[in-house]
Amino acid sequence: MELKRQLGLPTATLVVIASMMGTGIFFTTGIILQMTRQAWLVLLLWLLGGFTAICGALCYVELATLWPQTGGEYVYLKKTFGRLPGFLTGWISLIVGFSAPVATSALAFVSYLNAFYRELPDAAGNTADLISGTGPQKLLAAFLVFFFGLLHIVGVQWGSRIQNGLTVLKFLIAASFAAGGLWMADWSQAARLAAVYPAESAAPAADLPIWGLSLLIIMFSYSGWNAASYIAGEIRDPERNLRKALLYGTACTAALYFLLNLVYLIAVPGPDLMGQEAVGALAARHLFPLPIVQFYTLGISLILLSSISVQMMIGPRVYFAMARDRLMFSPLARVHPRLGTPWIAILLQMILAILYIFTGSAQKLLEYMGFALTVFPLLAILGLFFLKRKKLVPRQGTPRFFFPWIPAAFIALTFCMAASALLAWTRTTWFALMVVLSGIPVYYYWEWSLSGKKPLPDDAPTEPPPSESQPE
Repeated sequence: MELKRQLGLPTATLVVIASMMGTGIFFTTGIILQMTRQAWLVLLLWLLGGFTAICGALCYVELATLWPQTGGEYVYLKKTFGRLPGFLTGWISLIVGFSAPVATSALAFVSYLNAFYRELPDAAGNTADLISGTGPQKLLAAFLVFFFGLLHIVGVQWGSRIQNGLTVLKFLIAASFAAGGLWMADWSQAARLAAVYPAESAAPAADLPIWGLSLLIIMFSYSGWNAASYIAGEIRDPERNLRKALLYGTACTAALYFLLNLVYLIAVPGPDLMGQEAVGALAARHLFPLPIVQFYTLGISLILLSSISVQMMIGPRVYFAMARDRLMFSPLARVHPRLGTPWIAILLQMILAILYIFTGSAQKLLEYMGFALTVFPLLAILGLFFLKRKKLVPRQGTPRFFFPWIPAAFIALTFCMAASALLAWTRTTWFALMVVLSGIPVYYYWEWSLSGKKPLPDDAPTEPPPSESQPE
């Protein structure tokens, strides 16, 4: 049974925004300022991150309109290079790509809920956690994962409506913070943008590896620019709507990120901001009275709910697509006959995320595997040059995307980030690469187990069939 094309442009665009906008924008700027020691350079790097994400989105527009199928870069890598690269991206997605962020967002929601409650003094003037104790906190986080997993099992329409509502709320909270911050900021302190702050380390501020590493950290906040491609098989009129969703969602988020960073860097003195993680809360305390600070503390927790929901929505579509190609367990390809959702794939991600919550391994997995998550979009976009030789891109009748300059820019910037990570995070980077390579024997064992079954169709790149679009 096939997934139905029942999602329109608004849902696809909001999926991109929801996937990109997580806690990174509220936690990253202080770390980047400590690394670079120059506020103007922090703003430049966030702009460069937005440019990189838009370049990636433009490239994925070509790939998504070539193959408007559910699965994202799994589909693109399989169609371009064969089954092994496709399997490896799904292997990493299953282990860490979606389940670990769900677990970390659920646990972070509980932390922010407690932080909000601690800012509300009780009758005696004391403060306390709303959810105290590690066990109850993990139970609440697991319940959130179960709730959103069940929501997306119940139906695509119901799940997308609640996801859309949470994303609109998320965007409005972040946009109001930016607008209110720009209004309340003391613009006489704009000279902070040109300041150079002393460093504790001996590393020079103009050291290119430091810039590359800073950009890599920023790109973790931009991850999700490709989110609509994971649900391409459920989007109506994909050739038109995918293009708009990827570009609109990425551009809106990049613009908002720049404005938020401008607020942080003007509102908070540089020495106070450097090295701080909760920069959103710190800026709020410098800008707003206590009730508004409490509002934004609660607002960030609501932003995390949207992040949980969207990861539970898009991740299982990758496993579903792989199972349809017999690269994962066949039950993951089942679509509920009445609800029309890949319910077993959603259930699997739900179980993994809850397991990570109770074992406390999600954050460590992300720290060690973050580098690996940049490898497969890079390979997918490198594949555009291979597809160009096959005369499959740019497609006739579709808008040009400045080939080869846009993909070349994305590839060059990503290579700089990867080289910087290898120099600065040598241990974790090699660990990530080893985990990726460990999927190779798993793949060949899986193929060997299928060797006696009916042959699979050739996965070499071919001229794509007409899209199965439906009228709005």
